[in-house]
Amino acid sequence: MIAVSTMSYMSLKPSEALMRLNDVGVDEVELSFDNFQFFRKLGVSYDSMMAEVLNIKTMIKSKIVAAHLPYGELINKAVNPLEQPNVLDELGRWLKFFSELGVKVAAVHIPFSHASIDEDSLIYPRRIKEVNLNFFKALTSLGREFNLTLAVENRYERGVYGYLPKDLIDIVNYVNDDHLKICLDTGHSIINGFQPHEYYKLLHPYVTLIHVHDNDGSKDLHLPPYTGYVDWDLFLNTLREFRSEAIMVFEVVCSEGSRRCNNIVNILKILSNTFKARLGLQSFL
Repeated sequence: MIAVSTMSYMSLKPSEALMRLNDVGVDEVELSFDNFQFFRKLGVSYDSMMAEVLNIKTMIKSKIVAAHLPYGELINKAVNPLEQPNVLDELGRWLKFFSELGVKVAAVHIPFSHASIDEDSLIYPRRIKEVNLNFFKALTSLGREFNLTLAVENRYERGVYGYLPKDLIDIVNYVNDDHLKICLDTGHSIINGFQPHEYYKLLHPYVTLIHVHDNDGSKDLHLPPYTGYVDWDLFLNTLREFRSEAIMVFEVVCSEGSRRCNNIVNILKILSNTFKARLGLQSFL
């Protein structure tokens, strides 16, 4: 299955982006947090945007197969154990919302903070790791409650906990619950100097979601595939070799005029057919 993220219409509210993707004939969609965050900064409440999405759910044929939990400031608060209950309460609200939409997989970032001045370079990553192991155990319990699989995503910041495959595997193995899997982000891997097929070979037993986008090797640009430094032919060959069943999401950003964003989505539909042919999947109708 190959979906398109609502971030392809970043300048539209989440409900509007869903309607637009539906209108241009996209069958499967990932609901991105970026649309919510963009309009929250303009003063629109999360609650009102959630309500709008729920209101149009039955009006669209597109299926919301995946979603992205809030990232950044909110989830990074979980690095402080005293803040974790508040973070979990807020994320639980989002998981309930996703479950009402019929979403089955939700991507989630790894909480992160910089080292304090009195930490050494060995104590710092151990602290972050320990906090994350406990956090994901609690968050996965919430996911199970709402019948959602969480997919922990590799970070793009080089050198921090969570940017290497072994970090993700350690979290998943520690939690040891079928409701916690891995989201492989292709753009994040190439920023860190590794081709995504290298990550996938290590992560493939756990990967349930793949965020598909490209960049220049240094910035998280969220470009369409084949426009940056990812070796897509090698990546697709690897997915086929391991018979991947992960949901793939074109996580490509467009925040400009509707004509350009429509064109980008049409390119993604063409690329989807190419990917599906390479992987032996059914093409877009």
